[in-house]
Amino acid sequence: MAQIMLMPKLGLTMKKGKIVSWLKNEGETVALGEALLEVMTEKVNIKVESPYKGVLYKIIGAPGSNYPISVPLAVLAEEGDDAAALEVALDEAKSVLQAALAGGSDGAEKKKEAKPVKPFGVFAGAGKVSPRAAKLADKEGVALGLISGSGPNGKVVEEDVLNYIAQVKGETTSELRPIDPQSMRGVIADRMIKSRREAAHVTLMKEVDMTSLKDVREQLNALGADKRVKFSFTDFLVKFTGQALAEFPLVNSRSTDKEIELAKSINVGVAVALEEGLVVPNVKNVPILTLEQISAKIKDLAARARNSELDPSEIEQGTFTITNLGAYGVEGFTPIINRPETAILGVGTIKQKPIMVESRLENRFFMTLSLSLDHRIIDGSLAADFLGRLIEMLENPYPWFQLQPQASDDLVIKTGGKETPHDLLEAFTTGLEALKEENPELAIGFEGLMAPVFCEGELGIMEKELMAVAVAIYAKCEFCIAAHVYNAMNAGASGEQVLEAAGVAVAFGGGAAMAYTVTKVRACINAFGG
Repeated sequence: MAQIMLMPKLGLTMKKGKIVSWLKNEGETVALGEALLEVMTEKVNIKVESPYKGVLYKIIGAPGSNYPISVPLAVLAEEGDDAAALEVALDEAKSVLQAALAGGSDGAEKKKEAKPVKPFGVFAGAGKVSPRAAKLADKEGVALGLISGSGPNGKVVEEDVLNYIAQVKGETTSELRPIDPQSMRGVIADRMIKSRREAAHVTLMKEVDMTSLKDVREQLNALGADKRVKFSFTDFLVKFTGQALAEFPLVNSRSTDKEIELAKSINVGVAVALEEGLVVPNVKNVPILTLEQISAKIKDLAARARNSELDPSEIEQGTFTITNLGAYGVEGFTPIINRPETAILGVGTIKQKPIMVESRLENRFFMTLSLSLDHRIIDGSLAADFLGRLIEMLENPYPWFQLQPQASDDLVIKTGGKETPHDLLEAFTTGLEALKEENPELAIGFEGLMAPVFCEGELGIMEKELMAVAVAIYAKCEFCIAAHVYNAMNAGASGEQVLEAAGVAVAFGGGAAMAYTVTKVRACINAFGG
């Protein structure tokens, strides 16, 4: 039975593609899944596999020309096909192609939508697929165009679909054999060097507020306590990354040299550090898994990776990788793409820092995400959109789990009460006693300078708060720094005045005080409008 090769839809936004070349000549045998032609779409060339087996009977799509999706490009014949029937199929394919191109030449945009063409290569009307076969194929997610019919006149029946499913499962089943970790380091080194050499690495870094996700995690862990289910932040990252990849399929691609394959499934790898090196088992088909299933899968893969019990299939066919260095205190880094994937997400540590939220000072939890991409394939704007979408979901996870924010005052940094200058007196006194042992004269001068901070009525609020900034830096109290910088600026102090006050602690406190000044104080000044 003649089969029609159509221009495939290689991306959600693809409307047409340009034929670069045919990889088979007319009259040559074509195997199922064998590369048949090369198509250019946007910035990449993609080798398109044949959904049929047989002989390339006639090419009707010319190299160098643009064609809309789903229009006929070639006719394939099977052994024993009648020549007259092949010519009828060829004439029909040509007429469909001409109708699709009507209104413009060389694949130009049409003013009217062309009549949809079935993507299964069936042009002779109804009756080519039995209802039971169609229902089963839809349930199993099988493309009928990949199945050869055994019924009358090549009709696809239910048994054909069942045989195809069994064949696919047989091809993907592999014998379990442990992965030998010996020489793993050498393999990793070779792959990393090759990745850096072949891919045009670009890394985007962006901070994400993890406070809401922390709340959701706590709520879900409480709900799952009876089942002993405990979710990690990585579980959520894998789940939301899978969702983002479904919305940005080009980020979920695999490439070799100048070719790209849009992956049919979303398989997110999670890097596991071993003594011998790094291994990246992947969680397959992430979007259809529940959070609990993802969590269990990650834990199982990590445990078996450490025991060298992974099956090769569990580290193959990955489409995206997440590598987490947060446990090592790393904030941001430039992860190397796990080729042939085209992007990788680096996850940093979660840190607390003060920030203004609706006119109040809160201590929230932030994390840096580092997205490395192959710029030959993924534009920076697309990568930024992908990263932005992922962050959007991470920062507002409640709707995804049908939860509501828990009311909590723990985040609020109170600028009175426990964080007043009076409550810093004990820490200040302890530090001052230590300073007296090293430099008595300096300690006496410093004590005289700071004494008014702890006395009522001797100085104005702004002056006291500026002095309290210096004391807070000296006492290494992060929340106190934020509170007193906020109070000082609220009382009229400028950013320059805050830095001058901090300079006192820098002079007396040395390196530690300098670190606080550079990081915390400047961050607070920027946050509070200095």
